[in-house]
Amino acid sequence: MDVRMRDPIVHRVDDLLERIEHATVATVSADGMPWNTPVFFARRGLSLYWSSRRDAQHSLNIEHNGRGFIVVFDSGREDASGAGVYIEAAVHQLTDEIAICDAAQLIYSRRRVPVPSARHFAPGSVHAVYHARALKVWSNVLHTSGEIPWDERVEFHVDGR
Repeated sequence: MDVRMRDPIVHRVDDLLERIEHATVATVSADGMPWNTPVFFARRGLSLYWSSRRDAQHSLNIEHNGRGFIVVFDSGREDASGAGVYIEAAVHQLTDEIAICDAAQLIYSRRRVPVPSARHFAPGSVHAVYHARALKVWSNVLHTSGEIPWDERVEFHVDGR
């Protein structure tokens, strides 16, 4: 991909992650069954956070293998370069009280509601806060020459290059 194209796409991806509040988190169970779940998320850079019940299938899958594949896209717009971001991630439950408080602050501030106490997400509680750390990140570049438009996935280095 032309280096001049990368900066506008990085900007579009950053804008997308700021505007869109839901992501799909794909996981795989211990017996190999795929699972895909929409979650409300918040982020800091390319780290994504959400809260879920510990007994939800995606949470059990994360507990099993610590992996996820996350997609954030704008379904309300025309197909365009940078309209989707794909993230291969290492995912885990937060257990440290300070980390839980920090992530809960991000999540519930984005929701514009009061932040629950960290005890609601502490080990042994029904809910947990999850952290997805990006390992690989891609976006799409739309090609419109010819009769059939097509998307090309372009990988970004996790540090944004």
